[in-house]
Amino acid sequence: MLFLYLGCDPKNDLAAPQEQDFSCIQLFDNQGQTWGIHGSCTSSVDWSNIPLTTSEQEFLNFNDTISLNGTIATPVSQIGIAPNPVKLGGAMFIYVLGISSNPSLKFKIAVVDESLKVVQTVAVRLQGNNNLALFIDPTKFESGKYYRMYYQVNAIGSPSLFEGYGNFLVCKDFIDGINTTIESDCL
Repeated sequence: MLFLYLGCDPKNDLAAPQEQDFSCIQLFDNQGQTWGIHGSCTSSVDWSNIPLTTSEQEFLNFNDTISLNGTIATPVSQIGIAPNPVKLGGAMFIYVLGISSNPSLKFKIAVVDESLKVVQTVAVRLQGNNNLALFIDPTKFESGKYYRMYYQVNAIGSPSLFEGYGNFLVCKDFIDGINTTIESDCL
């Protein structure tokens, strides 16, 4: 007699979230000018309008106190950051660009580590071409680690004017590519 057992392996049901590869990053200086790409890739769509999957959208589904009242849907052309890599204990500036007038928009971000653990969430109201300074808190972030930021811009009647993600690296020092490098001062 042959018995065939078809079923699930209970050990697999308890597995930790699969780690992601966030090591492909677009490099930006303090003014947001590109330096190229770092990592095992030759191109990247980071920081553009990227449709998020349902599971990625869940990272942005956190409670906040920012109302959509008074927001106005208007095109957004780009999300920009500066710098990348960012210094631990420093600030990363996040720019919402291309807004044609001066409307009010809601902007949400969720930062996750490579194990997909949420490190930080932020929701703010932006007026016009604004930016946000995100403090890279040493109690939340680690030098030498890669992170992914999910973002979404919305307004009344427009649940997603612009959404996507971008990878970034946290370093112990500011990286200028001459006196400090990713290899010697981050990893």
